[in-house]
Amino acid sequence: MVANERGQLLLIGGVAIAIVVFSTILFAHSLAVTDGITTTGSADTIERSADREASVERDLGVLAIKARGDNLDGFEGRYEHALQNYTRTHNRVVASSGGTYLNATLNKSASLGTEVNQTSDEKITNQTGAEKDWTVVSDADRIVGFNFTFTEANDDGSPSPFNITVKGANSNWWALEVYRNGTGPIKNKTIKVKNNTSPGGNSVCSAENSGVDLEVDLVAGTCNDGSGFKTFSDVTEPPYEISVTKGQKAKGTYRLVAIGNFPDSNYKSTNIGQYPIIPAVDTTYDTPSASYNRTVLVEVDDG
Repeated sequence: MVANERGQLLLIGGVAIAIVVFSTILFAHSLAVTDGITTTGSADTIERSADREASVERDLGVLAIKARGDNLDGFEGRYEHALQNYTRTHNRVVASSGGTYLNATLNKSASLGTEVNQTSDEKITNQTGAEKDWTVVSDADRIVGFNFTFTEANDDGSPSPFNITVKGANSNWWALEVYRNGTGPIKNKTIKVKNNTSPGGNSVCSAENSGVDLEVDLVAGTCNDGSGFKTFSDVTEPPYEISVTKGQKAKGTYRLVAIGNFPDSNYKSTNIGQYPIIPAVDTTYDTPSASYNRTVLVEVDDG
């Protein structure tokens, strides 16, 4: 009886071991086959996908450069229109070959960049508390547009007129002053540019204090489309910190388009918003076997 039971136990144990061994062989074989198919297929698929995505992303960059051109105004709308045309043309080409369909759309919220402005002719204080000395932006990695239109200067330059200063990561600084001068009944407003190697500065343009505006492009270094002057990017390096002092001593409008940290306390909600300096584009690839999405940041060469 005992021998019989021992024999049954050995038989059951042997069958169990055989089942485990057989199952293990099948499982191992299954892994090898699956891994082989997946590895070979994935490598080929990944390579084709990478080539396709790289080609599309190059095209998105070219479209962005052409859409922006030399004009920041309306870039967002022009780029959206260009993406629509590109998607339509791409899909017409692949329709007859059973290739990969594409949909590319601008993702405004994921794009990098901010625009701040003052569109009414007022003193250049901060917009929420009338602070005379205030920070415009800090840690600005990129500035693609910075324009002032000065309509009036309210200080004779002594001891401290309106001043906007840009400090760079290399500890250098650059500053622009606006002051009133002249001895007769008609006064002028004059712009002087200074930096750490030339603290005395040079006057770069002047006009009657009333009736003639001074339009200054701080990125290009021009005043009323006249001769150029050395601007902040010539003497400093990003990231930049830009600040205004004595904002009550000049009147006018301004616009700054940059990537950086803009203090919310210095701007009204109507005077600050997103601007796609580096646009984010949502791309959807639709193949006969799969569909997947990517969001890419598209660099636009500002040079």
